[in-house]
Amino acid sequence: MPSSPTNRLNRMYQRCKQLWQALLSRDSQPSLQFFKYAVCGIAAATLHNSVMATLSLTLFPAGEGMVMNGEVISDTLRADHLVLNNAIAWPFGTALAYWLNTLLVFTPGKHSKTVEVLLFWIISAIGFFPGGFVVHWLAEGLGLPSTLAQLGFVFTSVAVNFLSRKFIIFKS
Repeated sequence: MPSSPTNRLNRMYQRCKQLWQALLSRDSQPSLQFFKYAVCGIAAATLHNSVMATLSLTLFPAGEGMVMNGEVISDTLRADHLVLNNAIAWPFGTALAYWLNTLLVFTPGKHSKTVEVLLFWIISAIGFFPGGFVVHWLAEGLGLPSTLAQLGFVFTSVAVNFLSRKFIIFKS
């Protein structure tokens, strides 16, 4: 006998409720944990890249063909500005990443709160420096557009940060 629409709705509601609880729980299977980390990372990267793009379009031009002081900026200056704009944007994205990661992904408590925050920022900085090198190399060395160079920054930083946060900072 087919189930009634009410039973189907109840089952669907229960599945959605279980999924929502799993998403909000820090104690989740590794694939779900990485998915939540990715969502938090997208939020942090969106904030970081929004600040970086705003600076790149205003204070420190970092787009190909942009003009500064009446002249088109060189690839060297564009690359330097990309690194500077990322450095200014970095604390904004890192602060959001810490808050979301402790809220939704990782279980705090492996270290004292002070050590945990300090490690989070240190590891984020460690991830920033290879990303800064890559963005500069891609923009100046290879002459890639700023948007593609920025993707190199993001991917490099994500790789360093997830593994470090999972195994060094937080309870696994």
